[in-house]
Amino acid sequence: MLAVDDAQPVAASVVQVGDARERFAQWREGKAGKVLSVSVIGDSYSAGQDFYLNKLVQRVAGEVGFAGPGYVGFNHGAALGGTHFKYTRSSDKYFGGDWKVSELGQASPDSRTVTGRPGAWLQVDASPTPRIDTAVTQAKLLYLGTGESSEIRYRWAPSEDWQPMTLTGAGVQEVPLAGLSAAKDWSFKLEVVKGAPTLFGLWMSNEQNGVRVSKLAASGAASADFYHKDPQWQVQWKAAVSKIPADVYMIMLGGNDQGFGVKPAQYLQNVQGLVGMLREIQPQASINLIMRQDTTRSSAYPMSAYAQVLEPWAREQHLGYANLQCAFGPDVKRYAAAMIGPDKIHPVPATGGKVIADYFYGWIMGAKDRCDTAPK
Repeated sequence: MLAVDDAQPVAASVVQVGDARERFAQWREGKAGKVLSVSVIGDSYSAGQDFYLNKLVQRVAGEVGFAGPGYVGFNHGAALGGTHFKYTRSSDKYFGGDWKVSELGQASPDSRTVTGRPGAWLQVDASPTPRIDTAVTQAKLLYLGTGESSEIRYRWAPSEDWQPMTLTGAGVQEVPLAGLSAAKDWSFKLEVVKGAPTLFGLWMSNEQNGVRVSKLAASGAASADFYHKDPQWQVQWKAAVSKIPADVYMIMLGGNDQGFGVKPAQYLQNVQGLVGMLREIQPQASINLIMRQDTTRSSAYPMSAYAQVLEPWAREQHLGYANLQCAFGPDVKRYAAAMIGPDKIHPVPATGGKVIADYFYGWIMGAKDRCDTAPK
C-alpha cells in the first residue's frame, strides 16, 4: 500500500452534478439516456458480491431493466457474480494454468492484473433468470500492452471453434470480441497461446434499456490502492477506468484503512486524489462517497473518525455522501451479534448484507429518506 503525501484538490470549475438519488431520478424521467451505467469502487464488502451488491443489482435491474453485466474483472468478477455471471479465481473450474496474479494497488480498474503463460485459461459462465437476460451483444477485452505481441484464443461455447487473437501495443488497450450469439447461457473461455499477456477483464453490454453495474472493487483494498501519487500510475489508471462508461460512481473505502491504522487525514487525501482522477475522466458523472459502519474489530480509529473528515469535504465538493452507520444503528455490539460474521469484519449476507442492500436501494431509488450522518 503506497502512502500519499498530498493530493490535488478538485477543481472548482468542474461541472457539479447531483448525488446518486438525483441522478437516478433524472434518468428515470428520461433526461439521461436509455442506460444508466454505475461503477462501484470498494473493498471486500463490494468485491464479495454476496454481501450486498448482487441482491441490490438484481432488485434494481428487476424494476428498471438490465443493460448487461458491464465490467467483469479477472480479479473479482461481475456485480452479478455467483448467480448470473459465474467466475472466480479461487476455483479451478474458472481459472487454471500458469497465471500470475499481481499484488493490490495496480493501476487497474479493480486494483489487480493477471498475467498468463501459454496454456493458462479462464472461463466466465452466464446463467439467465426470468428477470435478468444474460445475453450480450457487445464485448471487449481490456488488457495492458507491453510493446510485445501475445496470442490468445477464445470462444463463447464449448461446441464452437476457437477464435485466435493477437494482442499488441503498449499501455492500456481494448479490443472487441467477435462471435457473440443470441444465446443467454453462453460460456466464454479464453486461453493464452503465446507470450505473456497482462489482462484486466471484460466489458460487456446488451441492447436493452436499464442499469449496467460494473464492479471495480478488490478484496483487501484500502484507499491508497486506488490512488497513487506517481503520475505514470495515474495515467494508466485513468486510461483503464475511462474504458468503462460510468454515469454514477459509488465509492465505499475505509474498512481496510481502519484495519491498517491509516490516519484519517491520510485517508481523506487518498479519497481526494481518487475523486480528482474520476473528475478528469468523467466530469459529468455523479460521485458518491459511502462510509462503512463500525464493527467490533479492534482498530486505532473508529469509522466515525474517517466520517468526520470525509463528510465536510464531500459536502463542500457537492458530492453524494451516505453513512451506513445510521442504517445499522449506534449500538455496535447489539447489531454485530446478528449482522456481522465471526471475523468481526464482514456482514452476514442474510442480515447485515440485507441491511446494506435495502439502504442503498432506498437511497438511490428514492424509496425512502436517506440517512447521511451517523448518530451522535
